[in-house]
Formats: sequence, C-alpha cells, structure tokens
Amino acid sequence: MLDSLAAGSERILRWLPSLISPGRIILVASLIVAGYLAFSAGNNLLNSYRLADDESRLREAIAELERQEDQLLQIRDYLRTDEYVEFMARKVFGLVKPGETLVVIDAPDPVATETETGTTWWERLFSP
Repeated sequence: MLDSLAAGSERILRWLPSLISPGRIILVASLIVAGYLAFSAGNNLLNSYRLADDESRLREAIAELERQEDQLLQIRDYLRTDEYVEFMARKVFGLVKPGETLVVIDAPDPVATETETGTTWWERLFSP
C-alpha cells in the first residue's frame, strides 16, 4: 500500500511542473485582476445610479419646499396689508365702520372644521 502511495505521489510530482507553468500562473492572475476590475466597475455603476436617483428625489423635495416658501411669503405679505387688518377687525372683533349695521350670522365652529378637513386655516383660506 505504501508503494502505491509513493508511486501516486511520484506521478503527481512529475505532472505538477507541467500543470503550474508561468503562462498558467499569469493567466490565473490576469483572470483574478479582470474579475476584480469588473466587480469594482459594476459596483461603481450601481452607486452612480443610486446617487442619481437620490439627487432627483432631493431636487423634487427642494422644488416643493420652494413652492411652500413662496406661498407662505405671499400669505405673510397679505397679512401685512390694510385689507387683512380690516377683514380681521370685521370678522374676528365684530367692528363696523361708522354708518354700517352689524349683522351676525351663526357660523360653524372653526376648530371643528379644521379637524374634520385635516388642513390648516391658511391653506383653506388661500387655496384656489
């Protein structure tokens, strides 16, 4: 049995130099490097697509925030006008100009309507 093992290992040792030649070592090393480069390029491409998607979502969010800012600036400008001051004096405080007659109409509770609709007062007041 030891003779057969020795003969088998002797055959392997004779065959091994032809199996491991410099050309094959270079081929295997080249395949490993090419595989790594392909994997790295694919990973970079995937990250590029993810970043482009994130950028487009962030640009949409910025556009929405700018639209809201414009709307709030318009509301702020309206709240600073004499027209708004007169509106508040009439509706909230019940004031009238000289020579006018005050007429009170029963209106729904503004707090109840806000919770029912789920919108803020300024969105209901200024939305088209």
